[in-house]
Amino acid sequence: MHSSYVFFTGSACGLLLLAAARLLISYRHQPAGRWLILMLAGVLCYLLWPLLSLEHPLARLLFDLPTILVPAAFWLFAHQLCSEGDAFPRWGWPLIALSVAVPVAANHLEFATAPALHESLYVLAQPLKLGLIAAGMLELFRHFQSDLVEARRRLRAALLITVGGYMLVVVSAEFLFTYWPIPTGIPTLHALLATLLSFAACLWLLALSPEALGESLPPAPEAREPEAEEAPAQPPPSLDGPQRQLLQQLQSHMENGGYRHTGLTIRELAEQLGAREHVLRSLINRHLGYRNFNEYLNEFRIDEASARLADPQQAHLPILTIALDIGYRSLSPFNAAFKRRHQCTPTEFRRGQLPA
Repeated sequence: MHSSYVFFTGSACGLLLLAAARLLISYRHQPAGRWLILMLAGVLCYLLWPLLSLEHPLARLLFDLPTILVPAAFWLFAHQLCSEGDAFPRWGWPLIALSVAVPVAANHLEFATAPALHESLYVLAQPLKLGLIAAGMLELFRHFQSDLVEARRRLRAALLITVGGYMLVVVSAEFLFTYWPIPTGIPTLHALLATLLSFAACLWLLALSPEALGESLPPAPEAREPEAEEAPAQPPPSLDGPQRQLLQQLQSHMENGGYRHTGLTIRELAEQLGAREHVLRSLINRHLGYRNFNEYLNEFRIDEASARLADPQQAHLPILTIALDIGYRSLSPFNAAFKRRHQCTPTEFRRGQLPA
């Protein structure tokens, strides 16, 4: 095996172990941190696989399993990063189970009497991997615009462009080189790329932005220390004259129903207020304490919906009509946002507020 390939592979593995140690120390209690650690473990096993000669079937399976789980871990990590507490979609779990079962069967079961079945399973495993990676990238992209936390926006962009793109290229190349010979130098180039990405991750985690990941990940309530719960909340940063004026303008705009515009984005709101987008984003995040723009809009929308659902004069209005009036595109996101606030559905809330 080429010495440069072994060198770069070893370098990438050492850097991945350093990054994993940092994550284990600081983020092992958070679900998103655990999925990220699993991703790193899978990439580590993937890089080491060509250097090892594992003969025992069980050892081969246990070493290959983290690699098989990387696309699923990427999707689950992306969901935890972006979901703001929403449950992972139920239909995703059967898809993940299938994406694990198919490559396990293709890589570790004997098909001496049915070689066509083995090839079919291998071919099926590739679009399943690509589908999970694409789902994670879509999750990152879909929520990018509404994110108000600057550190998390940078993390999402990095994951979307580098990690997601890297995995798509690797899975596609694996499938392609199954049927065509691997050109000379491609394994070494891949090991070099993995080293550079691992170095960038360590540099970011340990030196450039050591607190960025903690600011980006959703909090883990079960891991909070009692004294941390009792600590007084930090006051919002002081505002200068233009910021105070923008805050007053924002509050007036929202009180007059600015949130009712369907599909309103932070960019459109900034244009309506004549403000710069990054200034408005920082104001809502750092001064008002919201991590997501949709969460900010939902405060106003659910307030109005609650008042209208409790109003006897509007008891004849369908819930869908109210949802559309206050800016939602459909009933599903309205129901989800309403249930997060009141722990009940709009129908149950109305039934409890209005006399029979």
